Amino acid sequence: MSPHPVLPTAEAPVDVTLPRDEAEALLLAVDALRPLLERIRSEIAPEPAPPAAAAEDALQRATRLARESLREARIAFGERAPTADQRRAWQEAARRYVAARAPRRVG
Repeated sequence: MSPHPVLPTAEAPVDVTLPRDEAEALLLAVDALRPLLERIRSEIAPEPAPPAAAAEDALQRATRLARESLREARIAFGERAPTADQRRAWQEAARRYVAARAPRRVG
């Protein structure tokens, strides 16, 4: 790469002139790194979760919580499929949750 003059102060403008093939190679490198940089950025500072709607239905909440529980169980048990008894227990827990929340809902 050819040397490029830079003024000594940090606030001074920088004049950079590159041959076309070097500029194209640089742009290709930047484009290739963009997905990696975005992944690193998301791991360092993940986007905040969207706020839950104030009027989220209890059934939707129970369904969402059950799905999260299922995902966590799959990870914990090494991706084994849940048994029929486990599935029934989770469904019954969701029904009890909805039944317990039903009188409290503002409609």
